[in-house]
Amino acid sequence: MPGLNEALYEYIMDNAPNITDQWINLLGDYKDSIYAEDAGEKMRAKLRKQHRMTIDLVASAILEDEEQYKWNVKTWVERVANSRVETNTPIHEVLQAVGKSGAVIWEFIEVFTEERKQTISPVEVIHWSKNLHRALDEVINKFTRFYYELIDRKIKSQREVINKTSSPVIPIMNGIGVFPLVGEISERRAELITADIPQTCKDKGVETLFIDMSGASFTAASAREKLIQMVQVLRMLGIVCAVSGVRPDMALDSDGERIISVVIFYNSLQQALAQNGLTQN
Repeated sequence: MPGLNEALYEYIMDNAPNITDQWINLLGDYKDSIYAEDAGEKMRAKLRKQHRMTIDLVASAILEDEEQYKWNVKTWVERVANSRVETNTPIHEVLQAVGKSGAVIWEFIEVFTEERKQTISPVEVIHWSKNLHRALDEVINKFTRFYYELIDRKIKSQREVINKTSSPVIPIMNGIGVFPLVGEISERRAELITADIPQTCKDKGVETLFIDMSGASFTAASAREKLIQMVQVLRMLGIVCAVSGVRPDMALDSDGERIISVVIFYNSLQQALAQNGLTQN
């Protein structure tokens, strides 16, 4: 068996370019995809290079070189998953392409078996089939989990950017800024705001900040707690805070004693600006 494993390994590696050519030819049914022919020569070259990794992976499983096999699995999963996330490739397309790879490699194994049918037993063929499917099953399982993790990180990162850009500090004149708090304020968004707004005020030279809450709603008391902490941080930085637009339900749920002593409250942003002399003549 070890001798035949090595012979099959060498046969697969020697035919790697032909295996990839046949795999590429099977991709003709893809449209609007990185696998489609019109994706361009650069993408085709990248796919060929990555497909060689698939061949190396399966070949190491056939050879039963566990150390090399584990390294090939890890490398394939990390590189292919990152590449597919970058190109926004649907996961089902990736799995279909892997399936086509397995089918083509098995065809070459069948040719190898037919050429040496006098010396190869059915038991050996079944063993190779198990190793092939073991490699593909393991790489698909690990790929899908890692792909999900990467997509989840990407979505969270994009959401944080959106949350930050949807909570701007607007300078209206020297040393004075307005922070309109709009939308649903979850605990996570409150954490981002608490971390971002003090530094933004420092960067923009804001000495007095008007926080308008008329367009905000809170999903948890912990979110309000985070904003109270933000006000306290701003005060420690020497920034005067004024809050407008607090609704009755929000006022009843708030820890009033902790914030009233350090914040000036107004019924509306217009009233806050007017009482601070910021009105048009």
